[in-house]
Amino acid sequence: MSSKSSFPRPLGDIECGIVRPVNTVIGDSLGDAGALLAARLERVSLDAISRQTKPTPLHPQHGAHHHG
Repeated sequence: MSSKSSFPRPLGDIECGIVRPVNTVIGDSLGDAGALLAARLERVSLDAISRQTKPTPLHPQHGAHHHG
């Protein structure tokens, strides 16, 4: 058994051939998601968002939660 670790190892031609297209697809998907979010935010006002949300307290009320 070799004492050398197999990680990290340099990327070979096969890995580079896979990594580049995957990075391209992920980058395109993130760009598409950002564009969809921006378009959605243009149609929704902050007032409409605030009416749909319920306030969530940062800390539970005294007695609502006990550690122990």
